[in-house]
Amino acid sequence: MFWIRRRRRDAEPPSDRLPDLEFLALVQASLEEYAPGVTQGAELKGNSLISPNGWAVAVAPPHHGGGHHYDLVALPDVSVQPDVPCFLDCVVAMAGDHRKAADSWVETAGACLLELLDRREHFADHVGPGHERGVPGWHSITSGAVGLGLDTAENRRLQTALIDANVLHRIADSMTADLESPFFNGVKVFYGGSPGAMQAEVRINGERHEAASAALAALDLPEPTAFTVVRYYALLLPVPADGGAPTYPATSLDLAPAAHAHGAVCGCGGHLDPEQPGFAFPLPHLLAELSDEERVRRVRADTGPVIIADGIGNFLKVRLPVRLEDGRTVVYHVWVYLDAPVINEFTERVHEDRLSGHRFEGLLCNAVGPWGEELLRAPVVLGGQRVNDDGSIRIPEVLESSHPLLSKVLRESWPAEFVLDDRDPRMHAC
Repeated sequence: MFWIRRRRRDAEPPSDRLPDLEFLALVQASLEEYAPGVTQGAELKGNSLISPNGWAVAVAPPHHGGGHHYDLVALPDVSVQPDVPCFLDCVVAMAGDHRKAADSWVETAGACLLELLDRREHFADHVGPGHERGVPGWHSITSGAVGLGLDTAENRRLQTALIDANVLHRIADSMTADLESPFFNGVKVFYGGSPGAMQAEVRINGERHEAASAALAALDLPEPTAFTVVRYYALLLPVPADGGAPTYPATSLDLAPAAHAHGAVCGCGGHLDPEQPGFAFPLPHLLAELSDEERVRRVRADTGPVIIADGIGNFLKVRLPVRLEDGRTVVYHVWVYLDAPVINEFTERVHEDRLSGHRFEGLLCNAVGPWGEELLRAPVVLGGQRVNDDGSIRIPEVLESSHPLLSKVLRESWPAEFVLDDRDPRMHAC
């Protein structure tokens, strides 16, 4: 599962370990990009990122690995005292790229934290104990697989292989006896390395589990032709004896309900920004129409900005700006369908730093705003990439369309009451 991220050309990443709060600032930025609004009001204190909604992420003192190794502790509910339930994971800033390390945590363990608190399958998958991909006796919250390697095609090949291997289900007998937490057990699955020197590791609650790691190694996963590592994360929650739903933390993300604003999800913690209102669709229309089980079966890769689904297509998250007559712009985060050669060229250009000026085409895959389903499958031209200060690339933007209505939506300015109706926060200002 690749993450759309470029390396800086003008300077080498710092070689020294970042102070805890500086690294957590990168985690905060990555969380905000992954789930806009989720860190609203959060503070960086001591060695922790603390949300006013009651969850936190902390950097633990390093107990293994080198200077670029970070042990992160996720605390879904800090009000549970004195022993706050938590789960652990670790990341390494390979080649000194600390932002990429923060991204890899957010896309895996961080996604599980978000899903544990949100529980609408916007960030990770839920699987019951009886599911073909489930762990008997446990409810699973599982992230997508993230690939970090030298070759995009090899990343994707190993990601697909790890997902197809159905690891947690197949190695369950080797580890379930050691799942001791009555709240949630964090499980990291890691596979990768160089040809002839591959590692297979499963960590449970931060500690390497030898039996599970050996079971993973015995699955005979393929080796890459170039250095490649793939990882994903899961939370395993105990299932009550009566077979009911597991017990979740009392905290929540306080994000908007799924049906907010013409079927889109508010992207700013449940309340629209009066000056920069925006909405985000969690899924392309075609995937949102599937059952949970079918979606789990179909989706091969889900990195946040990219979803690849068998028999359905390749989808990229993009920005669709709509200008209002009062000078504001509403930004919809929507999904577009891309042919395989198009998305391959796009990702190659990202990694080779050849994205500047690139334009490419796709089909809009969401019913947007008051125009609704009339815009579904409208052809779009994409581009407008902007390099941010941290070296990341803002997601592409819809620039134009040959579809008459969408072209009009992009060209003209619209009354705020038509686009936002009674959701406009300016209407409710004191």
